Amino acid sequence: MTGGGSGGHITPLLSLARELKAQSPGCQILYIGHKGDSFDTFKDSGHDFDFMAFVKAGKLRRYHGRGMAASVFNPKTLALNIRDFFRLPGSVLAAWHLLRKFKPDVVFSKGGFVAVPVGVAAKLLGIPIITHDSDAMPGLANRIVGRWAKIHATGMPPENYSYPKHSIEYVGIPIDERIKKVTPKIQAESKQRLKLPPDSSVLLVSGGGNGSKRLNDLTLSIAPELLQTNLSLHIIHITGRLHESDVKAAYQSFPKPVRGRVTTLGYSRDFYSYSAAADLVISRGGATTLAELSAAAKACIVIPAPFLTGGHQLKNAEELTRRDAAVVLDETVQPDELLAPVSSLLSDDSRRFELARNLHAMAKPDASVRLAALILKTAAKQ
Repeated sequence: MTGGGSGGHITPLLSLARELKAQSPGCQILYIGHKGDSFDTFKDSGHDFDFMAFVKAGKLRRYHGRGMAASVFNPKTLALNIRDFFRLPGSVLAAWHLLRKFKPDVVFSKGGFVAVPVGVAAKLLGIPIITHDSDAMPGLANRIVGRWAKIHATGMPPENYSYPKHSIEYVGIPIDERIKKVTPKIQAESKQRLKLPPDSSVLLVSGGGNGSKRLNDLTLSIAPELLQTNLSLHIIHITGRLHESDVKAAYQSFPKPVRGRVTTLGYSRDFYSYSAAADLVISRGGATTLAELSAAAKACIVIPAPFLTGGHQLKNAEELTRRDAAVVLDETVQPDELLAPVSSLLSDDSRRFELARNLHAMAKPDASVRLAALILKTAAKQ
């Protein structure tokens, strides 16, 4: 397996590895990641990898919507891209040595720039490749590696992808198998574990694994009025590790009774513990987060990050809008423009149920099972 760089890549890999071991206890899994990345969460998560190795992979830096000059020909960006281009031969050679040593029957690419040298090495050694794209458009790494892939597994419906139709398998996005549709009983138990009043309404805000300063600032702007007008409201704010201290300091300026109804944390390995308690979620448009919220059947307001490579979150948001599966707002939304739908949805059980039902209809709870079966079937043919 290869891929990484963000929780959106690593979470599916962890889930898939568990399922591979469940379906074939004797199989062995080698994970190849990018040397220099922080894998604190990854290493502490009780993973099922038998071997872990890392190569120094290069990266092509692009920023959607900022124009060619800003995204590619910016002097700093250009220098880094040139440096990383010359890293590619060395990273391919390192990946080639690893694959020669371990002799895998199949290579699975989740995407991310580390997948490119591993995919090239797999091609040179004649090892079959399976790719998986979570977002509603394939990433650059998988577009490169995908030209040699036997199977293109996808997280979204096939019409979103330009791969050869015969090679596409729509499986969904692997997520933690413990995530299930949240019933009133599960929500009540989650509130109890989090020591929230049973009759409280709960707003969860999360900007993804790295957090979002934009979502943090918007939430801080609307939180005082939300908390003052809704005395049963509790806010759970997952800020991202880099933003945690600043956001906590901002909440300290709130009146003490109001401040007591806010829970702030930088990151959680168990997002479902918090989302299960929530009545409404404000999030970015990352595919893995949306897959987890879909499985849990949660009403969401989604503010996709527009500048991420390829604009993939914008594409994910288009799919949500088409299915009326979430309220989608633009990055430029002003605090009062966010306050209105948040207040409306918190007081409208019927609309929240409708959004949750439509989002849950997109869930693929057996994604790990189906993807593991494809991998094992391909490996068996070798």
